Amino acid sequence: MLRNKKNKIVVGIVGLGVGAFHLKNSLLNKNTFVKYICDTNETRLQFYKKKFNVPKATKNFNNIVNDKDVNLIIIASNDKDHFNQVSKSLKNNKHVFVEKPMCLTMKDLNTIQKIKKQKPNLYISSNLVLREHPFFKNLFKNKKKLKKIYFLEGDYNYGRLEKLTRGWRGKIKNYSVILGGGIHLLDLVLKLKKKKVKEIYTMSNKIITDKFKNTTDDFAVSLLKFEDNSIAKISSNFSSSTDHHHIFNIYSQKFSYFYKRDKSEQFFRENEKKNKKEIKYKFDNQMKGQILNNFIKAVRTKTKKLITPENELFYLMKICLLMVKSHKKNKIIKL
Repeated sequence: MLRNKKNKIVVGIVGLGVGAFHLKNSLLNKNTFVKYICDTNETRLQFYKKKFNVPKATKNFNNIVNDKDVNLIIIASNDKDHFNQVSKSLKNNKHVFVEKPMCLTMKDLNTIQKIKKQKPNLYISSNLVLREHPFFKNLFKNKKKLKKIYFLEGDYNYGRLEKLTRGWRGKIKNYSVILGGGIHLLDLVLKLKKKKVKEIYTMSNKIITDKFKNTTDDFAVSLLKFEDNSIAKISSNFSSSTDHHHIFNIYSQKFSYFYKRDKSEQFFRENEKKNKKEIKYKFDNQMKGQILNNFIKAVRTKTKKLITPENELFYLMKICLLMVKSHKKNKIIKL
């Protein structure tokens, strides 16, 4: 699958967990040439190097960021490494596509924004895949129907608790399930509302993982009030004894939209006198790959038409980090 790099965007991919998916998509994209893969696991690194005939495999991120040939760095490493890798990439004039969260503190977010302001020709975005789910794409197209939204709720039910108790997430100091999961549902809320948040309050617990002293709280719920006084509830539920799925409900003056489960049923209801509409959507890995393909196209054509523009990404990160702050301070945060 290796192609000549002439006239192509030269890519380096960091982290081969989720990053393996980005690797495959980049190899399939006719406008990219994957020069590097990077991972701390030598066995995994050599497996993908051999499987896809990637020219360079390294455990050292600096080898990628210091290579002047590289135009784009895709970051899918552990959350704690994102800030350092994002900031270094931007400083070295690389476009950045990063898995969520982009960073873990408000100080780091402010630093990234300052660097990016000095590099206006660079692109940065994040892999917020639910934006490409056909249910939500259709919802955003028809949001004019949703007049006077007064309440939204999004539930991120992880269903993979062992990744918190046994994986790298449990090894990160003050790991946040909000930044690791709820961020996806918050992103949909902010994109739909197009209003500023004025108040935030978060509560959490770790009843299910109490015996695991190394982990942080495995469940959190946040309430947000917007400038129009509408309210949203976001839950980040890593302790759910379920499969991995999301729930998203919208209540407005005339219409209520209910996204019941990932890859399952969605319900639309205008009022109790009319029958509900049930629609099934397909959402596969090819659809999820459109976020990266869109980013590559933006870099290649120098257009600002990103599925996740940087201003929306930065605001999303700000609100997420304030949700975390509300939890730590046990108080309402007013913006």
